[in-house]
Amino acid sequence: MRRLATLLCLIVAAIAALLTTSASGDDSHTYYLEFDNAFGLVSGSEVKVAGVAAGSVTDLFINSDKRAVVKVELSGPVAVLGEGTICSTEPQSLIAEYFVDCAPKGDPIQVTDGTEEEHTESPDIPVEQTRQTVQNDLVLSALRLPFRQRLTLILNEFGTALAGNADNLNAAIRRGAPALEETQQVFDLLAEQATIIRDLNVDSDRIIGRLADRRQDVVDFIDETGETAAIAAERRDDLSQNFALLDDFLVELRPTMVELNGLAVEGTPLAANLRAAAPGLTTLSRRLPDFNPAATDALVSLGKSAVVGRRALTKGRDEVDQLRDAARSSFSVADNLAKFLRDIADPKRAVETDARANIDTGRKGETGYSGMEGLLNYVYYQTGAINQYDEIGHLLHFSIFEVATGPCANYNAGEFEGQPGVPNLDGSAATTDILQANRCVAWLGPNQPGLSQPVDVPPYSSAVCPGGSSDTALCDPAAPPSGPTPTSAPVRTGATAGSGGGPGAVPGGVPGDPPESGPGAAATPPAPATPPADPAVPPPAAAPGESVIPPLDGLGDDLGIPGATDEPPPSDSAASANQDLLGYLFGS
Repeated sequence: MRRLATLLCLIVAAIAALLTTSASGDDSHTYYLEFDNAFGLVSGSEVKVAGVAAGSVTDLFINSDKRAVVKVELSGPVAVLGEGTICSTEPQSLIAEYFVDCAPKGDPIQVTDGTEEEHTESPDIPVEQTRQTVQNDLVLSALRLPFRQRLTLILNEFGTALAGNADNLNAAIRRGAPALEETQQVFDLLAEQATIIRDLNVDSDRIIGRLADRRQDVVDFIDETGETAAIAAERRDDLSQNFALLDDFLVELRPTMVELNGLAVEGTPLAANLRAAAPGLTTLSRRLPDFNPAATDALVSLGKSAVVGRRALTKGRDEVDQLRDAARSSFSVADNLAKFLRDIADPKRAVETDARANIDTGRKGETGYSGMEGLLNYVYYQTGAINQYDEIGHLLHFSIFEVATGPCANYNAGEFEGQPGVPNLDGSAATTDILQANRCVAWLGPNQPGLSQPVDVPPYSSAVCPGGSSDTALCDPAAPPSGPTPTSAPVRTGATAGSGGGPGAVPGGVPGDPPESGPGAAATPPAPATPPADPAVPPPAAAPGESVIPPLDGLGDDLGIPGATDEPPPSDSAASANQDLLGYLFGS
C-alpha cells in the first residue's frame, strides 16, 4: 500500500513539474541588450531582474557599431522589462563569472518580430541604458607587471583608445563608472544655477557686511534668544499643553479655512468690480455733501406728495379692483392672441413653398413665407411697386390719365376679346403668359386659376347663366341645372352687355333713361319690358370704352343708379347659385 501511495505522489509531482515548465515556457520573453563590450558574459550567464534570477544569456552578437548585443531569455513574474529599464554587468565575485542585472522601469517593451540581424541593429535596450563596472580582475592583472611596464601599458592602451575615439571613450567611461555620470549631472545642475549661485555669493557678502556693521545688535539678539529659551523652558508644561491642543485646533480650523477659501473665491469678482468702481465711488463721496441739501427739499416734497397719493389711492380703490378683475378675465383673450401671433409667425404654417424665403430668411430646406412675413412682404413690395425714390426725386407709379382708357379700361374676369386670358403687350389679343401681358395688368403671383393654373372644378349650373354665357364650358344655359330648376328666368330691363339684354338695351344705362319699375319707383313711368333673351344667342359685347355694370337688384334705386332692377331673383335660383359658389370654393 505504501508503494502505491509513493507511486501516486511521484506521478502528481511529475504532472506539476510538467505544468510549471509549460507555464514558464508560455510566459517567457526574449530581449536584446546592447553593451560597450560583453566582458565576462557567456552563453548561460545568469540574468537578474530587480535582484531576482529571471533567466539567462542565450547568445551574443556584434552589431555594425562594434558593440556587443546580448540575447537574454526571461520567464517568471518579473520577466517583463520596461522601456526605461537600466541593465548592467556585475561580477559574481572576484574570480567568478559576470551576470546581467536589470532594474525594470517604464511601460512594457513592445517586442516586434524580426530576424536576429534586425534585432542586433535595433536592440530593445540601447547602449545609453546599459552600464558596466570596472573589472577588478583586469586591474589586478595590470598590477602583476613591474611598475614601469604597468605605466607603459596604461599609457599605450589609453593612447590607442583615445586616437580618434574620444567621444565614445568618454561615454564608455561614464557608463562604466555610474558615479562619474551622476557627478556630471550635479555639475550640469550647478551650471544651470550659476547665476543664482553668483547672486547668492554676492548677497551673502552683503549680508555678512551688514551684520558686521551691526554686530552689537546680533549679540543682543542672541542674548535675548537665550533668555527667551530659558523662559520657554520654565513654562514647558504650558507649551506642551498648547501643542497637545494644536491637533484639535487644526482639525476644527480645516473646515473654516475651506469655507474661507470659498468666500475668497466668490469675493474675487466683487473685489474686482469694487476696484473698477472705486473712481466713481470716490467722485460720489466728494459730491454727496453738496447733494444732501437739495435732496432734503426733494424728500419733503415727496412726503407731501405721499399724503395726496395715499388719499388718491384710497378713493381709487374701486377702479383698482375693476382693473384687477379685468386682468383676471383677460387671460383667455391674451392667450388666444398669443397663439394667433405665434401661428402666423411660424414658418411651418406657410401655405406654399417659395424659394425666395430661403434667401430672405436664411432658413434651410424646403420652406415658404409665414403669414406675418407674407403680410410684411405685401406692404414692402406694394409700396415699392407704386413708389420710386432715388437721387433725382420721388415718383408715384400711378397715372390718372390711363383710367377708363387702354385695354384694361373695362373689367374682365380672365377674358379678353372673347378669349381666356389678359391683354397682351400691344392690347391686340389675349395671353396667359405674364411675361407677355400688358403693363396695365394687375397680376399678383405666378398662379392664376383658369389662366396659368388649371382649375379642376365642374361647370356652373345653368341656373347661374339663364340669360346666356359667352363660355359654355364654364356655364352652359342649355345644360340641365344641377340644383332646383327655376320656374322662369328673371326678366331684366336696362341690362348690360353680357347680362342677357337685347340688342336695343343700353349697356349700363345712361343718365336720363327711365328707371325700371319696382318698389320705390311708382312716380316714374315704367319702361317697356324687354323680352327675355334667347339662350342660344350670345349677348352683345360692350363697345370699347363702355362700362359693363352687372345688375344691382334692389340696391340700384337706393344708390340712384339707372338701369338696375329691384326685382329679386327666384329663391331656388339663388340657392342653386350659392351651392355652386360653395362647390367652386371648396372643390365639392
